[in-house]
Amino acid sequence: MALTPMILSPVIHKKRFNFFFIGVTLGILILFFFLPNPQGLTHQGKMMIGILLAAGILWITEPIPLAATGLFIMILQPLLGVMSAEDVFSSFGNQAVFFLIGAFIIAAAIETQGLHKRMALALLRRFENSPRMLTLGIMLSCASLSFIMPEHGVAALFLPIIISILLAMRIIPKQSNFGKVSIISIAYGCSIGSLGTLIGGARNPLTIEFLSKAGINVSFFEWMLYAMPIVFISLPIVWLILQFVFPLEITDITLAKNEIEKQVSEQGSMKKKEFLVLTILVFTIFLWIFLSSYTYFGLAGIALLGSILLFITGVITWKDVEKKVPWGIILLYGGAITLGIGMQRSGAGAWIAQRLFDIMQGNPYLVVFGIILFTIILTNVMSNTGAVAVLLPIGSAIAAEMPGISPLFASMLIALSGGLAFIFIIATPGNAITYSSGYFSTKDLFKAGTLANIACIFIIYGVAIVYWKGILGL
Repeated sequence: MALTPMILSPVIHKKRFNFFFIGVTLGILILFFFLPNPQGLTHQGKMMIGILLAAGILWITEPIPLAATGLFIMILQPLLGVMSAEDVFSSFGNQAVFFLIGAFIIAAAIETQGLHKRMALALLRRFENSPRMLTLGIMLSCASLSFIMPEHGVAALFLPIIISILLAMRIIPKQSNFGKVSIISIAYGCSIGSLGTLIGGARNPLTIEFLSKAGINVSFFEWMLYAMPIVFISLPIVWLILQFVFPLEITDITLAKNEIEKQVSEQGSMKKKEFLVLTILVFTIFLWIFLSSYTYFGLAGIALLGSILLFITGVITWKDVEKKVPWGIILLYGGAITLGIGMQRSGAGAWIAQRLFDIMQGNPYLVVFGIILFTIILTNVMSNTGAVAVLLPIGSAIAAEMPGISPLFASMLIALSGGLAFIFIIATPGNAITYSSGYFSTKDLFKAGTLANIACIFIIYGVAIVYWKGILGL
């Protein structure tokens, strides 16, 4: 048995190399054979489309880590003459990257002091009266915590809590609809909740940074104003879909209630460091909402201020940060930003947008629906951040061609649609984390996720047309 890793390791490395080689080769082949002399596309634009195709294939197949693909994107642009190395690397160090770092440090402090578990149990206690209400409570609680923590962190927190409840109830994995709904509710609640604020997912500050490059500044509060209606409408509808797809067979949840109360009692009273973290979190969110315009601190400045206060009060150490901050996401994010900037500056985004514009025959309602549909399809098969990074410059170019669709409108469509990946295990970390529990199958997720995604397509479309355009005048 000791020889097995030595035998398998070269095989695994060869498989990764093959996928990497295929991804890059396909990008080159499509570039030179399917786009030999594209009208209206510069040489830099053509190279950028090749990088886009290679990045998309690598993000889908994952022969190397997602973050490594982000770095690869940065290397290719100066190598192929799209942008200078100085321009590429300077675009990495932008405000949105430092906002993410600050937000991740705050989330690490919440997790280190156990405040996230206290919040989770306090939320769950409000829904322990019936099986249906408990599953709704799981979804709403995950969504609520995803307003102040990255969604994958919330999923990782809730999974052991809910599994302990299911074990206390003697729920058999994959055989109980109650078990399936409870666990899938974690993933879906986190995904929907991550739309609500800039903290929930890396694609949100990515969009803010992209818009700021175009001279459009969106505050923390304005993002919530645009996004929260989608969150509030989607949560109950997706929960109802889960109830329809998996009718609950459980009627008595006394054991679940006992387990929740037991975990609450084990938490004891709030400790001093928990209270300090909570105070700094509330203070930071207050500043984000009211003082995040660029004339004051800016989103990143406030996030870093909150982080420094955590170090000053001693509630977190740098060792905690090193362990809990997902540095790979930041590298992925940086690469995604340079991809978007390259697509925009080279004219590749505008060229693709024009082709899509021609296909949709200039119908604004069809264009809006097409943007939502294509984003949701793409985000189900690749990284959310990667999908949004690929589509933002295309959406911006569509906005430039289409009267009545602003860059802000198109970008918000893409950013919010990009967070709703319900169908495949690989689509989001939340899906993968909850699947690891063994309580549902890939077929279960596909069945529920397909209906949930169809519903959310029409929810976003309705909110965009009626609320954004009709009421807010986006």
